[in-house]
Amino acid sequence: MPMQSAAADRRPTTDPSLAGPRAVDRPAAPRLPGRAGPVLMAALVAALGGVAVRAAQPTGYRQLAPGVLTVIPADRSGDDALLRADIPEITVGLADIAWEPKQAPVGATLVGRGRTIDFPRDIWCLEFAFKPPRQIDVDVPAPNLRMQRKRLWYLLYRVKNTGARRIVMEEGDATRLASEPVEKPVRFLPHLVLESTEGLSSAEGALAYRAYLDRVIPSALAAIREREDARLDIHDSARMSERELAPGEERWGVATWEDVDPRIDFFSIYVRGLTNAIRWRPRADAAFARDDVPGAGEEHALESLRLDFWRPGDDVTTPDEEASVGHAGMYERRVIGNRVIQALSRPGQTTASPAAGLERLGLTWEDLLDPPAAIEAATRVDGEAPPSLAPLGRVVKAIAAVQPPAARPLATETLLGDLGRERFEDLVRGLSMPLPAEQAALRQGLLEQCGVSADDVAARPLESLGKVIAALDATPSAARRRSAAGGLFGTAAVRLDELVREVDLVRAGAILAGMDFDRRPVLSGGALTAYDTFRTLVDDEPDADRRARMVAGLLGAEGPTLLGAAASVTEGVDHAWVFRYER
Repeated sequence: MPMQSAAADRRPTTDPSLAGPRAVDRPAAPRLPGRAGPVLMAALVAALGGVAVRAAQPTGYRQLAPGVLTVIPADRSGDDALLRADIPEITVGLADIAWEPKQAPVGATLVGRGRTIDFPRDIWCLEFAFKPPRQIDVDVPAPNLRMQRKRLWYLLYRVKNTGARRIVMEEGDATRLASEPVEKPVRFLPHLVLESTEGLSSAEGALAYRAYLDRVIPSALAAIREREDARLDIHDSARMSERELAPGEERWGVATWEDVDPRIDFFSIYVRGLTNAIRWRPRADAAFARDDVPGAGEEHALESLRLDFWRPGDDVTTPDEEASVGHAGMYERRVIGNRVIQALSRPGQTTASPAAGLERLGLTWEDLLDPPAAIEAATRVDGEAPPSLAPLGRVVKAIAAVQPPAARPLATETLLGDLGRERFEDLVRGLSMPLPAEQAALRQGLLEQCGVSADDVAARPLESLGKVIAALDATPSAARRRSAAGGLFGTAAVRLDELVREVDLVRAGAILAGMDFDRRPVLSGGALTAYDTFRTLVDDEPDADRRARMVAGLLGAEGPTLLGAAASVTEGVDHAWVFRYER
């Protein structure tokens, strides 16, 4: 595996050369004697005024005020100029013929010489400066050969070739390595992807992956130039890659994204092509053999720059507003904090009493944890795995066991509140509600697949609901589950996802009810205050297993992923250099 070297400090800075034009101070006119004084003074003032006007006129493109452009300097450390790694096609593929020589060092064998190989190379890294992303409405070509008005997202940026680094041996000492600057032309091949893991619907949960690749939209360039600076030569990604950047040359570019979901508030932009720094590793399924071509069993990743942003709300009326520079983990921290606030405030908003409701049903909050398979699926954050229905199924089974049956509505309301009880009753009625003949036949077929008949639904509605929920939970696809739920429950199918959220809040509320802390600052301090309180409560738990169960109980199957992302960075770090292995 390659040596993982520490990256240099590459925090953004503001380019002082981009300050706005300053007023030119005019010198005071001298006092001149005699009649010539007024004439000469007028001429002198006119001349000085003309100089001032010419000096104040901007040259080139519009000058930007300090702080408008965020500049991320190129990495000049040279850390990636020398990597060390084994050649697995030799060290693994030929391991069966490895031997220890008797009159030579072990490292002299072919297998030995395939270990810890140096891979030196010139490493270049471009300076990258950008303005925060904005939106713009423009006319773009549509499939029907007409123009269509669309809202585009775009990022205006500047790249500059500041040179490369090379590893050399210090003179007189072959064991000491140093890096030296190298000037060389660089071809920038832009690859910008706008990504978000923000869940935008209840069925997606808190995390759902979305990605949008930069698209070349020639009709948008004129509108963007008119807004930003009509004198600025802006390159799209295709034109940017046409010719190399000479040493010291800088160039302006723009990335544009089409059909971005307008509900996205938190997102990142990954910029690849700014450097040729690379990492590689064996593929998980690689099996090296002696006749394999070197590199055939490896996956490679170029270093990418990640920029984090957030938008203050879903305001569709002001597309020209810039996104705000954010930081990694901001979205996850707010999600966690909001989940805690919802769980704490729920008893005051409804008639629910989570702890008393669980006790009445003979359950504990740990009985409502998502199964390990659901937690593992949630860590992939691919938006494909639907939320687990197992906790809701256990609640249905417990309610069905309440005797006498007349006590079940009160037990349901104690656990879920009055609104939750109504949703639960709607879902139960949905299995038997009258439907048109074609839809009724479809529901009958789906019930048979769940091992339930129409007579079972009429005689034992809660037991039948439990079997249906178990069958739906075994459906791996979110789309297939939604389709099946619609056929089974009709218009009441929306209650299924709503009850899943209700059970999640019950579980979280029961956990928080058993903890001794002051709830008033949490409820009045906002999401970030709630997150800090949550972290304190979790960190104070000495038992690691119980701590993990608390995280899963408070945040659901996505809890470990949310907490890991929220705690992995320091607030204020708004970018990072990362290696991403794409599958």
